[in-house]
Amino acid sequence: MDKPLISIVIPVYNAAKYLERSLDSVVLQTYRNLEIITVDDGSKDESLNILESYAAQDSRFRVLHKENGGSSSARNAGLKIATGDYVGFIDADDYIESDMYENLIDAFDEDADADVTQILSCEEDEDGKIIKAFGEGFDASESFSGKEFFRTLLLHTGDSSFCTKLFRRDFFKGFSFSEGRLNEDFELLVKMSEKMRSLHVCRKNGYHIILRTQSNTRGDYKQSFYENVMENADRMLVLTGEKYPDLKEAAVHFYLMQAMWFLLHIPADEMNADNALYAGVMKKVKSFRGTIGKDPYLQPEHKRNLLILAYLPAKTVRKLHGRLKKR
Repeated sequence: MDKPLISIVIPVYNAAKYLERSLDSVVLQTYRNLEIITVDDGSKDESLNILESYAAQDSRFRVLHKENGGSSSARNAGLKIATGDYVGFIDADDYIESDMYENLIDAFDEDADADVTQILSCEEDEDGKIIKAFGEGFDASESFSGKEFFRTLLLHTGDSSFCTKLFRRDFFKGFSFSEGRLNEDFELLVKMSEKMRSLHVCRKNGYHIILRTQSNTRGDYKQSFYENVMENADRMLVLTGEKYPDLKEAAVHFYLMQAMWFLLHIPADEMNADNALYAGVMKKVKSFRGTIGKDPYLQPEHKRNLLILAYLPAKTVRKLHGRLKKR
């Protein structure tokens, strides 16, 4: 019996520095029945030439070239031509273990109801030094219902990346990535969780995330990114109230954590009433004042940061801001 086909969608934009390592890690997969869809999103470096050279040597590659529209646009373009029974995603500056897709496809045999399987990941700097490994200490695989997975996202214990996952293609139908937005993985996974029968986590290492200093979340402050972050936090409060009212405490915790992250990253000179995002977040955080001290999920340092950032005089907060961010 033929093994099912896996379509892997790889958006590429000016990734020449990292691209060959990423593509090599896909070519060397122990699971061979792959459709490798690379989408050049208007790169200005040598990325397209690299993609075409791989396609010339390996018939599993399909190369699309389009005008720049962002990662979500590139992923959607790849999904439109995907023919696999399953679909996965890789970022062009990351790389994967040689048995990642074999482990992900085998994980579906462990849970017949799974619409999605997931592997462990780690974050590395550009020199290959591991910054953080996810899932350490877990020996056994585990399945989560859609609601349970939603709760892990609220508590920041779940993995909100599409790149660590493999999806049944028929489950993915009807979904697409929001174009022109940042933090789009989280937003779509929340929508998916409502229809997800089960997500099965395979406790094996598989995906290597490279933290580039110029990325949206690691580089200079970008107001648009945090606008999307806080929109998602607001949306989680509303969705929880509508679908899972028993998870309200976890939803408030999620909002407070996202707010703290935003308040630690916004430049001190932007912390004023003229910044509508800052003013709105501050107003809502203060409405949860009685919740901060009682939140069972907040670490002591998180509670301290929130109380300092939200309730001390603005002049004092701006002076302390740099020190808090370093901590």
